[in-house]
Amino acid sequence: MNHHTPALLSFQAIHAALADSAKTREPMNALAVWTELGRGLAGTLEKKGASPQLLHDVVADYCRGHGREGVDLTRWAYVVPKDQRLTRPEVAATLRRVMKEIETRLPELAAQAETETAKERELFMTVVRGWFPVGLDIIRALPAAATASEADRLGALGAWCDRYLPKDTSAPRDLGVRMAKE
Repeated sequence: MNHHTPALLSFQAIHAALADSAKTREPMNALAVWTELGRGLAGTLEKKGASPQLLHDVVADYCRGHGREGVDLTRWAYVVPKDQRLTRPEVAATLRRVMKEIETRLPELAAQAETETAKERELFMTVVRGWFPVGLDIIRALPAAATASEADRLGALGAWCDRYLPKDTSAPRDLGVRMAKE
C-alpha cells in the first residue's frame, strides 16, 4: 500500500521527469518547463470556465505573504549556453514525461479522471499541489539562491510567476469595445 499523499506523488513525478535528462536538470531549463506546465494548468482552468489568472494569483498571494517584494529577476535568471538550451520539441517531450510520471504514480486517479468530473478536478488539484513546490525547489537550485534568504527565494518565485504566468488580460477591447485615439 502506498502511504504517500497524491500531492507528494505529483511533486515526485514532476521532479522525476525533470531529472530524466541533463538539459532538464539545468535549473533555468527546469524553470522553463515548470513555467510551461503552469501555463498548461492555467489553460485547463480557462477551458473549465475559470480564470486562467487563478493560478498566477494563488502563487502571487502566497509569495507576497511569505516572500520579499520587489525581487529583481536579473540577479536570478541567467542565459543557458546555446548547446544546453531546451528546444520546443524537448520542452514538449518533457511535459509528456511529466504527465506519464503522474499517470504512473497516480494510476487510479488518472484513470478515473478520464470518466468522472470530480476525479478530473481532484487530479488537477493534485498536480497543482505538486507543481508549486517544485518551482520553489528549482529557484533554490539557482546560483543566486546560495546567498539569498528564504524570503528572497519566495520573492524571486513570485516575481517569476508574475512575469511568466497568465494574468487577467481582459480589457474593454475584449468586451467588444474599441478604444480610439482622438
